[in-house]
Amino acid sequence: MPQFTTENAFAQVPFYFIENHLPKANATFVKIYIYLLMLAQKNVRKSFKEIAETLGILESDLVNAADYWQEAGFIIADGENLHFVNPSTKGAPATSDLTQGELSEPQSVAEAITENRELSDMFMFAQEILGKTITEKDMQTIYWFYQDLKMPIEVILLLIEYCVSKGKNRISYIEKVAVSWNEMGLNNVEAVTNYLKSEEQKTGFLYSVRRLMGIADRSLSQIEEQYLTKWHSEFLMSEEMIALAYEYCIIQTAKLSFPYMDKIISRWNSEGIRTVSEAEADNKKFKNRARSKDTAFSGNSYDSDSLERLTRNKKND
Repeated sequence: MPQFTTENAFAQVPFYFIENHLPKANATFVKIYIYLLMLAQKNVRKSFKEIAETLGILESDLVNAADYWQEAGFIIADGENLHFVNPSTKGAPATSDLTQGELSEPQSVAEAITENRELSDMFMFAQEILGKTITEKDMQTIYWFYQDLKMPIEVILLLIEYCVSKGKNRISYIEKVAVSWNEMGLNNVEAVTNYLKSEEQKTGFLYSVRRLMGIADRSLSQIEEQYLTKWHSEFLMSEEMIALAYEYCIIQTAKLSFPYMDKIISRWNSEGIRTVSEAEADNKKFKNRARSKDTAFSGNSYDSDSLERLTRNKKND
């Protein structure tokens, strides 16, 4: 029988991960998790691009894996930073101060369903939307939305539909969204409907701009999405304005550069420039000022064509 030994320099993978997620998780996601865990334990900072190149994978796979492990409870995102936790540990930090606490006892859930026909119908519809049989634990969690988060039945069903539309039908993910909605005050149909419309517009905008920039085949990094959200939601710039900024960026740098585009769009915002015609006129003025500076620097009023003619005449003499 072989003996297994180790040295101190190793990444500590939680037993809970090995026992409950290693057998069923995507192999690439497991590979990414272990590598990211090693970076976290060594306190190393690396960009998603650098990590993807090191592992020989697409950056979009890395983003999807990070999302997957967040949903599974192993990673907590704090802005651009990722914090690794063990979801099986009782003292592990949570994504919100509002946690489920003790679930309702199965018997009380069953009694509530028996006494309330609307609740019974809600679970039936929820099961149809999820496309799978709801477990007893799932029922307790959904009932917690109703009992403790005070979510109306209509809102709970909208919540489940929203998550499924994003390709997420795990109750653990739906629970996190429910907590987020509760914190945002989305506790009635009107508020949720308005929020979903806003999210739909945002998603459509992000896809449209990604297609414009030729990156529709990959996911946006967190920083890239922050830039686009700022330009669209904070600066209220249209797609046409962002397209123009992208065009100027390519002309000057020959590549996509979000920081460079941000300088252009931030200047437009500070100058109150909101239309393509205003931006083009501003660009023309900028070029004219640049030419004037070049002329002043030359020490005379000749333009480049005049200087060239003078040079040729001197040669002929």
